[in-house]
Amino acid sequence: MCDTMCATPQYTGGDMLFAKNSDRSPNEPHQVVRVPAADHAAGSSVKLTYITIPQASHTLETVLCKPSWIWGAEMGVNEAGVAIGNEAVFTRAKRGPDALTGMDLLRLALERCETARSAVEAIAALLEQYGQGGNCGFDHDFRYDNSFLIADPNEAYVLETSGRRWAAERGDGFRAISNRLTIGTEHTMRGGVEEGFDFAKRLTEPVFTQFSGSKLRLGASCSIAPKNVADMMAALRVHDPRDAEKLFPRGSVRSVCMHAGGVIGDHTTGSLVAQLRREKPMTLWITGASTPCISAFKPVFFGIDSGAPVFADEADAKRYWLEREAVHRGVLAGQVDVKALRAKRDALEADWCAAEQKLMDEGASSEALRELANHAAAEEQAMIDAFRPESIGNALTPYWRKKNAALEKM
Repeated sequence: MCDTMCATPQYTGGDMLFAKNSDRSPNEPHQVVRVPAADHAAGSSVKLTYITIPQASHTLETVLCKPSWIWGAEMGVNEAGVAIGNEAVFTRAKRGPDALTGMDLLRLALERCETARSAVEAIAALLEQYGQGGNCGFDHDFRYDNSFLIADPNEAYVLETSGRRWAAERGDGFRAISNRLTIGTEHTMRGGVEEGFDFAKRLTEPVFTQFSGSKLRLGASCSIAPKNVADMMAALRVHDPRDAEKLFPRGSVRSVCMHAGGVIGDHTTGSLVAQLRREKPMTLWITGASTPCISAFKPVFFGIDSGAPVFADEADAKRYWLEREAVHRGVLAGQVDVKALRAKRDALEADWCAAEQKLMDEGASSEALRELANHAAAEEQAMIDAFRPESIGNALTPYWRKKNAALEKM
């Protein structure tokens, strides 16, 4: 389960804003990696999660937020300023053989496309040629179709799929997607369906869609009406009022900041906010950690290899996530002062946001941006070191005791 949103320049009065929470198994490491641009020999291929396809002659630099075991990514941004997030959607299409996953399609588009429009076209073409399919669950079998929110500094699109059929429309103003089809008859691009076909009504599988909680989360996202980066961060931290009193002991699919527990198997494992600027450097704000309501968004800049929370090596990215997950498990065990953690986090984020805005206003150099990214990473690491418990103990619910025992073996 996931939630993705964007606010276009016409809506914000400034830059394109993009945000996503990745909701997956709570034990599934969420890795943030930088993949450099590359040229590839003619006739070369690329091995995806399940299949191998021809490689492009050139691939763009990308920052990917991805599950540890899948080739593709849940969300990411490329050097051209294209940002994409995908969602599991439940449709009437029959499950096919292993093929492209939605995460594979997302990464392929980021590596190959310089605009949001061309990313829509690339995903559609790949989908029609290879189809989608394969298990996308970390510790259980989970198969689904996909929708995508795709943005660049100028425009945004929503692309929804059912098997090899697809429909797309521009996402003007503020637009959010969740685990449900939303495009009716108004699609401006399509494949496998005719003009005027009601995509959502005709192709939605109602049971899984209902129990995904996506209707409530989609409504919560839209109620925030974000106009700036701080608003987007707040939108990714929204909890349903009914979950607020017992936020950590039990899970719920109603909240954008999703918490696992009991019968709820999904948890927000990583979060991204991106400010896609036309004339100035874009800024990515990345947690590299689960549970955004207790995690910090750190600034990341393209063309500046400043280290954490983005890594060149996936093993380093996994260690980084696991270290921060220890703080989350400490919160669950009552060994971390949540109010103190959030107060420290809020103060740091406010300082980083103010510093980043000042640098952008002054036309900051790459060196100044690198210094800010390094400074933020160091301050966040000090916070993690201060709050990380030495041991969790047994003060966990049965659900989390089982999860924690499995996590400690990773």
